[in-house]
Amino acid sequence: MTQNTPTYESLAHNTNAHPLSGQHVLVTGGSEGIGYGIAERLLDAGGTLTLAARRPQVLDDAVERLRTRCGDAARVTGVVADIRDADSIAAMFDTAQDRNGPLNVLVANAGSGTVVPFLDLTRQQWQDCIDLNLTGTFLCVQAAARSMVDRAGENRSIVVVSSIRALGARPSLVPYGTAKAGLNQLVRLAAYELASTGVRVNALSPGITATPLTQDRNSLFEERAATVPMGRAGTPADMAAAALYLASPDSSFVTGTNLVVDGGESLY
Repeated sequence: MTQNTPTYESLAHNTNAHPLSGQHVLVTGGSEGIGYGIAERLLDAGGTLTLAARRPQVLDDAVERLRTRCGDAARVTGVVADIRDADSIAAMFDTAQDRNGPLNVLVANAGSGTVVPFLDLTRQQWQDCIDLNLTGTFLCVQAAARSMVDRAGENRSIVVVSSIRALGARPSLVPYGTAKAGLNQLVRLAAYELASTGVRVNALSPGITATPLTQDRNSLFEERAATVPMGRAGTPADMAAAALYLASPDSSFVTGTNLVVDGGESLY
């Protein structure tokens, strides 16, 4: 048995309701939508949360709701951070470490895209999308991994929220789909390099998901949701259940995978 192989005793708590008890979890883009749903589920699983988002008021509201949910204000910390900015990312990790100690789980969720026809796409729109969804996520994954590699014997998991838009072709999503496809390969390569250290890196790829943001931005939301083979759009809770599996010791022998949660949407 190598030093990075979990012992039975270290995994025994998986059978209880709090597999992340005592573990520090950082969720980027965690103030609403899928990120907030994931934060709720990981908090319920016992995690101590650092929640990161760009907008202070929205972040503060999310932090207060989560503190009320768990009844322990000390378990939820908010950090204003812009994932497009390297200095902001560095400050986010420093603050998280100072407040909540060594990081066990990163959920790199921050990201978004706009619908722009390929021939109308500007270089700035392209760059903004790549900076947020690909480069910013790379910097978060790298910073988390650097903080985790020397702590053998602990649960150390990086979950990157990608998208099924990386797997197929939809019009007017060129920079977003390209960035998410890059994330999928980033996950595979980082997972391979880090496997010997015990740090796991996996992707979670949602399909169409019912959040206020997606429903407001997508005039075809209901029409597209109706085409999903399972008959509905996903929910943040669907994505959160998958994220918990990848974040927890239950997936201690899973790395480099892309867990697609889309009700069969990507099958056609």
